[in-house]
Amino acid sequence: MPPQQYWQGGQPPPQQQWQPAGVSQPYYDDTAEAAELPLAPILRRAGARLIDYVLVAVFGFALVLPVALGVIGLDTAGDKANTEGGIWNWPIIFTLFTVLSVLPFIYEAVQLAMWGRTLGKRVLGLGVVQVRPAGEALTTYQAVWRAAINNVAYQIGVFVFLALAVMIWDYLAYGMLLVWAGALMAYLWAIWDQPLHQSLHDRMAGTLVIDERGQYAEYDETAEYEA
Repeated sequence: MPPQQYWQGGQPPPQQQWQPAGVSQPYYDDTAEAAELPLAPILRRAGARLIDYVLVAVFGFALVLPVALGVIGLDTAGDKANTEGGIWNWPIIFTLFTVLSVLPFIYEAVQLAMWGRTLGKRVLGLGVVQVRPAGEALTTYQAVWRAAINNVAYQIGVFVFLALAVMIWDYLAYGMLLVWAGALMAYLWAIWDQPLHQSLHDRMAGTLVIDERGQYAEYDETAEYEA
């Protein structure tokens, strides 16, 4: 029974009456309601993420990379790359951070806040909703927080190792492999997570990815049955 019910007859439900100290209140598992939603298949979630990354990368590099090349002069004689850490110099790192972190964050946060889905999720019929209350649209805070974890927190280690490679030792750039492995595990967490199959960023943001095609199909079957 959901925890919020109107009192009837002027009497509160038994679990809300006074109880002696040390007696626990009955526990209501509100994740059970979320588990009844049509959860998104893992492969379609991966496909939607890939579509979003490709879109942002293509347009991001097309916009940002020419500017960076002009600033550092890689296409001119005596360019700054020879004296500022080789190819891993600060303008290139800034470009990568913008394209791989800042732009995806803006792309995802705005779309989740406005529509509850990115373009990739829209194409594959997926949506992002709240776990509590189950199925409700995301708040702006949740949308921004989920996008920040997904696109900034997971990536920050990459740029730390790049900065260390520029300042200290080139081979520290291989530390990016460890960060990418950790980020991959954060996504794969959804495979064995029970009962909601949430990735780590979903658990931290209190969100859930649902299959909107399954939701609509279920609605259509119910409407046909009632008719």
